[in-house]
Amino acid sequence: MQLAHPRKGWENEHLATFLLSRVAFVASPVTVADDIGTDIFCTLFEPGNHKGHPVLLPRSSIAVQIKSNKEPIDVASKLDYLARLEVPYYLGVVDQQKLSLTLFSARFLPALLSLQRSHSRLFLTPVEEFQRNYRPKDENGVYTLLCHKVATLDAHDDTGAISHCADAIREDAGLALQAIASRLNQEYVFEISGAEVEVYAGPGSAQTFRHAFFKRLAEAYFNLSWLVDNHRAASDAEMDAFVTIADELGRAAEVPEYVLKLREGLQKRRGKHAVP
Repeated sequence: MQLAHPRKGWENEHLATFLLSRVAFVASPVTVADDIGTDIFCTLFEPGNHKGHPVLLPRSSIAVQIKSNKEPIDVASKLDYLARLEVPYYLGVVDQQKLSLTLFSARFLPALLSLQRSHSRLFLTPVEEFQRNYRPKDENGVYTLLCHKVATLDAHDDTGAISHCADAIREDAGLALQAIASRLNQEYVFEISGAEVEVYAGPGSAQTFRHAFFKRLAEAYFNLSWLVDNHRAASDAEMDAFVTIADELGRAAEVPEYVLKLREGLQKRRGKHAVP
């Protein structure tokens, strides 16, 4: 009887591995003495063609924690691991009777950990749909991260259903990677839903926001130059406003040389394409 629970977990992991193998290259489950919070690592693939032959093209990788139900789990003891994880993280709920695996996304975890790094308790809870208040906090200050459903893989799925699930997982994983990159780059700007973003300030961001801003300004000058070169220029008023930003900042701070060169290039293009 003492082997019943481990055997159930073993069965769940093997069923999950089989179902995930339809949309990803699956690594062997983690088999270490300590539970670090991940059971399966896999690399999502996308069908393609190479020299007329069908191939599977690797895309982003994900980490999956396998569960047998949708009960909340406290991951506070695993936060050191999860905070360093550089791939999207999912809860995978297995239903042995239905031969299915449902993936629930924790893609807002980087945003929550940027808001508050340390947690004595932190729950991940699978939910059916995305909720704007994705990180409710109770009266004791304990956060819950609501992990929305992304896709359900079923052993009876046909090719079309498998493809639809794969697309949904790849799309969510792409959004999750953007959030991970924002936190790693210490830029702390997270896209939540549609045009909504959350921005956090703090010791890390206070040291990096100027550099991040100059990169965006340089990108703006480069794009404005491209628009001029392709006769799709922005209005003179908009370009004047962008050009003025570097001048105003130069009165109080050192503007990087690469920003000034790109601004100079924009000005030269404007003069070259000016109407006589």
